[in-house]
Amino acid sequence: HWSPVSKTALAEAEIEYHNHKSPTMFLKMEANPDALEVLGVDEASFVIWTTTPWTIPANMAICLNEKFDYGVYKTSKGNLVLAVGLAESSFATIGIEDAELIKTFKGGELEKLTYKHPFLDRTGLIILGEHVTLEAGTGCVHTAPGHGQDDYVVSIRYGIDVICPVDQDGHLTDEAGELFSGMFYEKANKAILAHTEITGHLLHTEIIEHSYPHDWRSKTPIIFK
Repeated sequence: HWSPVSKTALAEAEIEYHNHKSPTMFLKMEANPDALEVLGVDEASFVIWTTTPWTIPANMAICLNEKFDYGVYKTSKGNLVLAVGLAESSFATIGIEDAELIKTFKGGELEKLTYKHPFLDRTGLIILGEHVTLEAGTGCVHTAPGHGQDDYVVSIRYGIDVICPVDQDGHLTDEAGELFSGMFYEKANKAILAHTEITGHLLHTEIIEHSYPHDWRSKTPIIFK
């Protein structure tokens, strides 16, 4: 846990939880040809959901649950892949009313397929993890091993590189790409949302209020490095 304000690492006991407003995003990650061949369609995108758009530059994988059913849905936004158990709620939030389920797969069948990062020249990997649930989101979990404990553990298991493109002051580094390099992470939230909307990758965004860890000294939100 890292406080950009105090510029110090924090132990779990030094963290307080307070209500915090965060921008959420439903984001398309375009499937590569190897994935399209398995999915049996000409084009498709895996749909992730996150409350931390600023961590998208650190995305290295998408994690599925091997036991869940995943559907390929034909929609006005293209063919979208997400967990069947979360499709109805996700489409309702996004505002998609024409979704048609055309194929289903177990998560385990999609392991090690690949996709394109939405704005960096990077290939991501579809991996499997038991921490993926049907409680919220899409069942396709944005995985940034440099920013989350579960993400780190599962990525190490697959030999995925760990990058953390945020410095000790909370500013994005050159690894985040020239569009966002140097931005404070909160400003990067808005910039990444705006950019992915322009490119057509952003499906939906809204502000939610939720419990979030804060530095007990400065009373400010922390980030994970």
